[in-house]
Amino acid sequence: MAWLLLALWGGAVAWGGGRPGREGAVRAAMAIGLAVSMTVQMALLRLDGQLTLQTGLPLHLCGLFGVLSIPMLLWRAPQPLYELSAFLAAPAAGITLLFPAVIDSSHPALMRLAFLQLHVLVALTPVLLWRAGKPLPADPRRALVLASGYLLGVAAFNRALGTNYLFLSAAPAGTPLRWLAARGGAYYLCALAMLCMTVLRLLADAYRRAAISGNR
Repeated sequence: MAWLLLALWGGAVAWGGGRPGREGAVRAAMAIGLAVSMTVQMALLRLDGQLTLQTGLPLHLCGLFGVLSIPMLLWRAPQPLYELSAFLAAPAAGITLLFPAVIDSSHPALMRLAFLQLHVLVALTPVLLWRAGKPLPADPRRALVLASGYLLGVAAFNRALGTNYLFLSAAPAGTPLRWLAARGGAYYLCALAMLCMTVLRLLADAYRRAAISGNR
């Protein structure tokens, strides 16, 4: 299902990105898709009595950018948000598509569809913005500082309310994070930080090379 959604929405981005006569329709469709995906997940959580502080807030990175990507698509994408989307939210969403941790539901197929579509659209938002003319970000430092501040804020929220947003308190089952968490909490948090910095560095190099190639 994830690959089908990726093909469908990726095709829409390729069809409309950077084409004035089509781009507006694709932006609106993606924004609606994000809103519908989040609404369906919230409705199913409420239906099953699972809509709580532990599950219902958009504090996971992809949930946060599920919300933020809507104004980025419909109006203007501030550069800091675009950098966070390209450096962090999109790769996080891509990895989640490989290892989806979907909450159990009385309507599992619908919950999975909404979950996967949300992550596909979060991953493709910076791609559309790039095709629309925004240059690829090449300096990850601002994104790292903003992400670090966000991580500290979420960690404090988790500690105060016993939640597990960003999977800082416990790794989700069926993902490689479980292997990191098995070595202990301190190792887990340090490994997450190192993994984040490594991804940012690799993406910055890749975006810089792509920008140089595109200017030739």
